[in-house]
Amino acid sequence: MEAKPTNFERIGIHYFADTEHYHRSDLDRWLPRLQQLGVQWIVLQAPSDRAIPEEFITALTHTGIQPILHFVLPLEKPVEPIDLTPLLAAYANWGVNYVAFFDRPNLRSQWRGTGWTQRGLVDRFLDLFEPLANAARSVGLTPVFPPLEPGGDYWDTAFLRASLETLDERGEGALIEKMAIGAYAWTEDKSLNWGMGGPERWPATLPYHTPEDSEDQRGFRIFDWYNAVTRAAVDRELPILIMAAGVHRENKTLRDARPDVRAVKMAEAMQKTISEEFDNDVPANVLACNLWLLAAQPAPGVDKNKLTWFEITGQPTKIAEKWFEWREVEAPRRNKAVEEPSAPVEANFATAPSGSHTIRHYLLVPSAADLFNESIRPFVVEHQPTIGYSVEEAMQATRVTLAGGLQSFSDELIRNLITAGCQVDSLPTN
Repeated sequence: MEAKPTNFERIGIHYFADTEHYHRSDLDRWLPRLQQLGVQWIVLQAPSDRAIPEEFITALTHTGIQPILHFVLPLEKPVEPIDLTPLLAAYANWGVNYVAFFDRPNLRSQWRGTGWTQRGLVDRFLDLFEPLANAARSVGLTPVFPPLEPGGDYWDTAFLRASLETLDERGEGALIEKMAIGAYAWTEDKSLNWGMGGPERWPATLPYHTPEDSEDQRGFRIFDWYNAVTRAAVDRELPILIMAAGVHRENKTLRDARPDVRAVKMAEAMQKTISEEFDNDVPANVLACNLWLLAAQPAPGVDKNKLTWFEITGQPTKIAEKWFEWREVEAPRRNKAVEEPSAPVEANFATAPSGSHTIRHYLLVPSAADLFNESIRPFVVEHQPTIGYSVEEAMQATRVTLAGGLQSFSDELIRNLITAGCQVDSLPTN
């Protein structure tokens, strides 16, 4: 079992639902936005024929954001572990810890041709998954069992239980011990507490059948049901990563389902005190909840804008605006413990009343190259500031620390920060 996370380290976001946005320009645009959101996890869809650039991965890990790589591989033909192992080894060296293979194998639409109708679906899926999971484990990565479609054509809890029991029967105890479970948490119109307590509380619910007076796993509390499944199948709970969470992955018109409100409520649930006991808290083995969806490339006939947090240009949508409003209220309370600096920095040389700043603390570096300056890492680790080289972003912060000392920045820039109401100090670097 992984170490227990602290209560506000479990919030993440799902990056683009494609493999095309890993250029330097994407990093320059989206890294400041991710830091502004305050997320500490991110799901990246990983291509199988090339690596996500090291620069992109390390920029995330150096700023305290943990990538979860999702290889959405085809189910109709096996991918040989020997073809992916070099990529997996490189990612492990770059600071990645989690990799998921395949997506929603419990859906008929994911199996092309006659694959779905052939006998032994779970066994045939595990013949694909097992070698790749062991390849990931061999290079020090944690393999993630793929997120299933809640409900699905093959009921997800039944598919998960059959998969775990079969892996156990195959003698894959070492893999099970290392593995994490992926999940999708879509609320649609249901409350966040729908299905809370799992099958112990809702014993009348069976695969493919939810009585009118009962509840099931198809909601935010899907982890309660998956924990029950893993306990029954392998006599233990496994780490759970919510790979995507929200109202739904598609743009549906749903009664009383507001993506902006639901995102905040999910984040609040993830921040409650972690407890092993059954109560309203999210269990400790739920390591991350990645909210859906940072942004999407516009496509003809497809409107994802109601579910994305930002336009493709980086402009915040209603969801992000709601999030920033919440962060502005919650950030002072949540970050109170780390507000007081315990590492020596030069004394504040200017202080001005703060306005409606959406960033708690910004470490302003002179240029993009300075993002990777090792001398600033201890400060970043201890104080967890947003880090970047954008003056416009820095002006949105309550406190701005200038990396490199005062001599690295113009007097005009410093005056502009003060005029914007920022508390300004400096951190000399080598």
